[in-house]
Amino acid sequence: MKVNMKHAFYVGGFLAGLCGVLALAIAGVDLLTKDIIKANKLEKERNGLKRVFPSGEVDGEAVEVHQGKLEKYWTVKESGSELGRIYSAFGKNSYGQVSLLIGVYSDFSLGNIVVLENTESYGQTLEEGYLDPYNAAEDKSTAVLSVSCGATYGATLCRDMILEAASHYQGGQA
Repeated sequence: MKVNMKHAFYVGGFLAGLCGVLALAIAGVDLLTKDIIKANKLEKERNGLKRVFPSGEVDGEAVEVHQGKLEKYWTVKESGSELGRIYSAFGKNSYGQVSLLIGVYSDFSLGNIVVLENTESYGQTLEEGYLDPYNAAEDKSTAVLSVSCGATYGATLCRDMILEAASHYQGGQA
C-alpha cells in the first residue's frame, strides 16, 4: 500500500492545529478560573480559622513560617489575652497530600484541627479513623499518638504536622 504524503501532511497538520486550539482553550479556562479558585481557597481558610478556636478571634495577619511542614500561623485572642495559635501546615507522601489548620493553646496543649485539603488515597478513612476522633478526644495529647486507623501513613503525616506546630509554639519561635 502506497502512502500518500499529501494526505499524511494534511492529517498531521489538522491534528497539530486541533492540539493548538485545545491548548489555548485550556489556558483560557485557567486564566478565567484562577482568581475564583484562589478566592474560594481563602474563604475556606477563613471559615476553618473560626472552627479551630470558636470562642477566640484571630488577631492580625498571618505570620509566615515556612519551616518543615508549617507554612504560617495566626495568633488568637480571647477577652484580650492570647488564647493560642492556629498553624497552617501542609504535608505529602506517596498516598497524597493533606493541608491542616492546627490549634495550639498558649499553655502548649493541643486544640482542634480543620482539614483544608485531603487528597490521600485513603482520605475518608483518615478523616473518620484519625482526624475526627482526634477532634472529639478530651485528651488530645494521647489522641495525636494513636495513628493506627487504616490510613497509617496519612495519620502519621498528620501527627507529625500537629507535633511540629506544638513544638514550634513551645520553642518560642516567631
